[in-house]
Amino acid sequence: MPETNICQYWPRWFREILDFQALCQTEGEELEALAAAMAQVRKNLYVQTMDEGAAAEWEEIFHIVPNPLTETLPFRRDRILNRLSMRPPFTLTFLYQRLDALFGPGNWEVEIDYPNYTLYIEAAVEDQQYFSEVSATIDIIKPCHIVYISRPRVAASFLMSEEIVRFKGRYNYILGGWGLGLLPFLSQSEEEVIKLPTQPSIQPAFLDQAAGFVADDIKSVRVNGRILITALSKSTVGNVASVGYRVERDQTQAVELIELLDGAGTVLTASAVYVPIQEETAAFRHSFVVKEGT
Repeated sequence: MPETNICQYWPRWFREILDFQALCQTEGEELEALAAAMAQVRKNLYVQTMDEGAAAEWEEIFHIVPNPLTETLPFRRDRILNRLSMRPPFTLTFLYQRLDALFGPGNWEVEIDYPNYTLYIEAAVEDQQYFSEVSATIDIIKPCHIVYISRPRVAASFLMSEEIVRFKGRYNYILGGWGLGLLPFLSQSEEEVIKLPTQPSIQPAFLDQAAGFVADDIKSVRVNGRILITALSKSTVGNVASVGYRVERDQTQAVELIELLDGAGTVLTASAVYVPIQEETAAFRHSFVVKEGT
């Protein structure tokens, strides 16, 4: 912050006059405001730190109509940065880079049906804002004769670890002297940790069996807190368990909450998403990866 106290540069006899003290305070506040404005000018040179005024100028350039009531400034920055990065020629590699930027590496899958000119993108979208931006991004990148279909995806992972501890047993009583209920007959105390959880030891077969248990434990799906779906398709490939189902447009216009239930109706997972049902039916898939870790 630049020096804004100019009183120190005045002659001493000026500093004792109340009028000059008030003038010095006012000029100091103006200099602080000028310094803050100059700092914001530097920040506006970068999308990640620009203010709402600079964001509005970029949105006007890209013909974006923002909604400040529902769209946060970080989201508007991400949208501008995404539009700035889209320059032809467009390739599959470029599409993958954009999906990494929007969803994060490993949080999406792309399938191309070449005979039917269809592009499927499976990813998790948590709110309407990012769903609209993804659709706009794909419309810019994909050729006009390619049909884009979004496949909702909810991914989760389970970490398993193994710890081996050696215990030592100690008898609390001797023969002939036993205080009933005072102490347990045998107490065990931890002596040492033989194997730490961070040391790999779980075999792939055990992870595969755990993935199968995860898929089998899911008995139904509840959408938006009121739509119960029991027609599930389950599969397990290695340590990855998948659960699929369909939501009809007659049931709801948009999916905003997905809950997986067990046989007793207990909620196992709850995911906040945003998926508008644009076709007659929408296919959903949950993926659970079981791996060793802490």
